[in-house]
Amino acid sequence: MKFIQRIRKQFVYGLSKCSGINFFGRKTIFTQGGGLKRKRYIIDYKRNIPLKYIILSIEKQYRVTGFFSLVCYENGLFSYILMIENCNIGDIIFGFVNYLQKNTSTFIYNISTSNFLCNVEIMPGKGGKLARSAGLSCFLISKEKNYGFLKMNSGWLLRVSSFCIAVVGVVSNSKHFLTRVKNAGKNRNLGFKPRVRGVAMNPCDHAHGGGEGRSSPPVAHKTPYGKLTKVPTKRDKLYRKKKYNFKIFN
Repeated sequence: MKFIQRIRKQFVYGLSKCSGINFFGRKTIFTQGGGLKRKRYIIDYKRNIPLKYIILSIEKQYRVTGFFSLVCYENGLFSYILMIENCNIGDIIFGFVNYLQKNTSTFIYNISTSNFLCNVEIMPGKGGKLARSAGLSCFLISKEKNYGFLKMNSGWLLRVSSFCIAVVGVVSNSKHFLTRVKNAGKNRNLGFKPRVRGVAMNPCDHAHGGGEGRSSPPVAHKTPYGKLTKVPTKRDKLYRKKKYNFKIFN
């Protein structure tokens, strides 16, 4: 255990907090602040080392919903990788191969269709960006020329280069969506502060505040900074027409 703790120090660094305050010192996010000390692990999302590795430990980080594991390669190199389902401590797995095998990383052109992939690259050599959360995966529908077509959980279809690296399998901790925040103290530890309604504030604190008794907000709804929100005007910069991008493929 002490051996693993010594190795872990190489991959851990602290995170600074801003508590919803910008560089002017003004509060911009009203429900953020506090919380416990946080650490960030350096995780290898590229998965391009063509050697066997052994899983030494299974760990959890608050920013990563899935589990990740400390592994040791044949040449003595250590790294943290995102863990796939049905893996345990002591398993010996291939890191990167040039053929189809479960729980390993390979190019998309080596993977046959109707397979579940995770930790998929968008650009070759940039590291995995797609399907990295707990229990997520994307489905390889078809391959045409130098592209593979992926179906995401949201229903979107993405066209990705077949020279991108992906991991065959599903991300671990698939029951993460069942977790419940049982008390307010746990939310405070996570960095969420309680939210106060604008109507319950004083007029100096919010545009909806003030009044005698339990009065409703004014007719002209405003933000805490005094700008109109629900009464759009032609010259109001807050109500520019949104530009939606309907392109399905890259």
